Amino acid sequence: MALSKLRLGQLKPADGSTTVGDVYFPQTSLLLPFDGSDAATSTSDLSNRNATVTFAGTAQLSTGQSKFGGSSLLLDGNSDYVSISDSYWNTAFDSGDFTVECWVRFDSGVLDGSTSVEFMATRGNSGGSSTNGWGLRKYNDNFIAWYMRIGSSWVYLNYSQGTKTTVSADTWYHVAVTRSGNTWKLFLNGTAEDTITNSGSITSANGDRFVIGALAGGNFSGDLYMDGYIEDVRVTIGHARYTSNFTAPTSAHLTSAGDVNKHIVVNSDADGVAIGTGGINQARIAKAWAEFDGSGITLNASYNVSSITDHGNRDYTINFGTAMADTNYSIVGSNIGQSSSISYYWSVVTSSGNAKTTSGVRINIPHIEDSSLTSNDPDAVNVIAFGN
Repeated sequence: MALSKLRLGQLKPADGSTTVGDVYFPQTSLLLPFDGSDAATSTSDLSNRNATVTFAGTAQLSTGQSKFGGSSLLLDGNSDYVSISDSYWNTAFDSGDFTVECWVRFDSGVLDGSTSVEFMATRGNSGGSSTNGWGLRKYNDNFIAWYMRIGSSWVYLNYSQGTKTTVSADTWYHVAVTRSGNTWKLFLNGTAEDTITNSGSITSANGDRFVIGALAGGNFSGDLYMDGYIEDVRVTIGHARYTSNFTAPTSAHLTSAGDVNKHIVVNSDADGVAIGTGGINQARIAKAWAEFDGSGITLNASYNVSSITDHGNRDYTINFGTAMADTNYSIVGSNIGQSSSISYYWSVVTSSGNAKTTSGVRINIPHIEDSSLTSNDPDAVNVIAFGN
């Protein structure tokens, strides 16, 4: 039987539709475009969490200013904020990668140096604790900085160091803060203002909440409110969307995963499919795989595996070429060791006492047929890692 070549035009999603989407949308934990009618006092979280958003003071949507979508959140600087209060925020930012970003526009009256700080977004305890959480804020010198509680200390981005670019009134700015491993960055309009290295975890507490426009800790004094507009607030947990300078978004954030989370089927009458802007869904393909000789540590073939470290006694570390987004990936494998007369089979397990990391995974290969063969190294080890 003759086989014809498969053409891209013969591929389409299983449900027949084609939608461009965000490959990291499943990791988006908060998405607030603040789209709606003028003076509205409610909005929807368009992430899969669909969290409840509460307006306080005279916070409201306004069609008077908008970067995208025709409206934004208006905050008057003396009583307004919105909050998202649920237990998710107690630990969401503690130790993993993340991205916090938004578009912000300050009113002219707040850039005269008369106010100390204005909070764009904070995560902290509603009881007023000052020993946990983080904050993204503008200082009276009109630069934007980030602070966070790590251990017993406050740690800062773009405060005592960094570019500290002066922001202007009535101008939209894209602000983003990311953590990738131990590297923290603050970006303004896609350019890094500051970078620090810190391996610590952000201190958290029960009752923490996410607040936009004021200090989450409950100290709502006048000079801590934001005066201006915010829109397209997006929080991504488990992934740093920006690790180097980038072009600030030119349209509103995508509100679904689109085709990146759909299975592809072959259909002779299909006329094509648009793959999401982030590429093929990373959760449906192997992130790394390798076959290597366990006795001589020869990497026979691999994808996204830079090297194998031999710790002895069939204990190895698989070092990834490109880091995983988080440590919630799966590792599976099999291998064979041979003598002159029989094949011996091993199982692949995560090495005891060694947690998976984003840069690699340590595995141990116990013999599952004969415990006396503890000194035998496997001839061919096959390992596959799946993850986001």
